Amino acid sequence: MLFEATHTHPAAMCPLLKPEGKAMIKQLFSDENVKKAGIKIAAAYMSCPKDTAADHKGFFTIETDNAEKVKVLRPNDRGSETSPTP
Repeated sequence: MLFEATHTHPAAMCPLLKPEGKAMIKQLFSDENVKKAGIKIAAAYMSCPKDTAADHKGFFTIETDNAEKVKVLRPNDRGSETSPTP
């Protein structure tokens, strides 16, 4: 089954602004983590405007048998939100 997961965070809180955030993103989307979670990323798109007042948004099409498995892509930072829908 395909799920669309949308992730949003404020531009000022973007994890890519810090080295540890970059490492976290690499780990979240690593082949090992995705395979371990039992999901397949069919498509991904990020919108990251330079305007610090804007939100960054990520759109991910995930193939899996259970929406709960999509939560593996949810970063553990405050101010972010990830919601999967079939």
